[in-house]
Amino acid sequence: MSRQYYQRGHLVEAEELDDVVAVKMDTEIHERAAERATELGSSARAEIREAGVDDETTDAFARASWVFVRPNQRTREMFTAGERISGAESTGKVIRRPNGRIGIATHALTVRLQPELSEREAERELQAAGLTVVGKLGFAENLYEVRAPSSQDALAASVELHENDRFVFAEPAFIEHVPTRFKPIGARYGEQWQWRNPGANGGTPDADVHIESAWDRTFGEGIRVAVIDNGFDAQHPDLATGLDPLSGFFADGAQRPVFVQGTAEMPDSDHGTFCAGMVGARHDNGAGGTGAAPECSLMLLACMPDQIGTQTTLARAVAFADDPSTEVPGADPGAGADILVSSLGPNGAEWDLSSTLELALEFAASHGRQGKGLPIFWAASNGRNVDIAKDEVVSHPDVIAVVRSTKKDREDNAARGPEVELIAPGVDVLSTTSGGGYGINTGTSFAAPCAAGCAALALSVNPHLTRDQLRDVMHRSADRIGGPQVQYDEAGHNDDYGFGRVNAVQAVALADGI
Repeated sequence: MSRQYYQRGHLVEAEELDDVVAVKMDTEIHERAAERATELGSSARAEIREAGVDDETTDAFARASWVFVRPNQRTREMFTAGERISGAESTGKVIRRPNGRIGIATHALTVRLQPELSEREAERELQAAGLTVVGKLGFAENLYEVRAPSSQDALAASVELHENDRFVFAEPAFIEHVPTRFKPIGARYGEQWQWRNPGANGGTPDADVHIESAWDRTFGEGIRVAVIDNGFDAQHPDLATGLDPLSGFFADGAQRPVFVQGTAEMPDSDHGTFCAGMVGARHDNGAGGTGAAPECSLMLLACMPDQIGTQTTLARAVAFADDPSTEVPGADPGAGADILVSSLGPNGAEWDLSSTLELALEFAASHGRQGKGLPIFWAASNGRNVDIAKDEVVSHPDVIAVVRSTKKDREDNAARGPEVELIAPGVDVLSTTSGGGYGINTGTSFAAPCAAGCAALALSVNPHLTRDQLRDVMHRSADRIGGPQVQYDEAGHNDDYGFGRVNAVQAVALADGI
């Protein structure tokens, strides 16, 4: 069935899968979720695949207790009537968006009313529209998480509210799969060639970020780097002593995720731990590795530990990284991060950006660091030569998109296009892993924190740099690699290599001279 909704001011045509519904099982009966799903209809993998949901998506949502069901007649009647389904925490309609990605639509939306309305006037308008306020977001005026009336789903409410001139936008808060951008490999590599590449094991000498000379000047002390991921091993011996007290995570709440400050009970993730180690694993502690900025302060922010959630939660994490008072009442609004990096996103490259996440990115980029702007690094897709512009998050003007290089100083068939800004080591790199260990991994996921850590070194020698100045420093200091066959345009840009491979010592020197 064809459905419509609005996103970033555009009317979107999508498909509701008629023969499948989504049911989130109550956590108390999670162990018998499969049995309960059978009572609601068929959840057989082949039938769900036939209904239009691929196995990878099914498995990803199942990890978060969401089950796709081809409903029997009774379940369909209950679903249509909006009746509560026994044993279900929530239900939703399964939507295939224009880029092919599956999302679950419930009654949840994010809405923004005209900024000139007072809070009382805005809440009066929300009430008049039959919307229930779930939470107010602090990174833009009159921005709310709401629930539509029981008679409407989020898509129908989005279309209806678009006609109300008191609303700037009303967008469905799709529950989606937001995986991590890495490609795990099995081989172990014994040294961190990303920092110093002597040419061993098939590498090219100096195909690294030239960081040792930068460390003669700075280790990144005084710079707070926010890393947004699904989770972290906060007890890792190479990370624990560098944790910022503003680290925290989003835990399940009655109506919306709740931010919890601190690392006690923080969800763990090998991916997030690896990324954090690339940025700021400690040095001179006898442990097995080091990060690019081993004396920076690591603000670890965990959200969507099972990779399932809404962009609204991701937006809240971005906003908190800039201004902690958006989630912690009474927190110092000026105590946010100096640099933000994330490596979340689908590898297929096609990722549509919600207005709420866009507002958070723009808020952080302009408001961050007492108005100097928060530099935002993000891993581009690992997809082989995919068009980076199809990823509306990474290609956003306020985001610095990073792809991965090999130990031969060559690009590695990740996303490409004009929005690629930097390339950094991300193939067979060594970093921290959950459980206090170390391992080898490959992905743009790890190139982005490598670049962000090098940027932290540059910022540490000149903390007065604006976001745009630091961005320019990273561009101008980068090495134009790839060999004579790789052509850079008049601006010094190449669609596969961006402005070149990160060079830490040159970035530090340039920053110091501004």
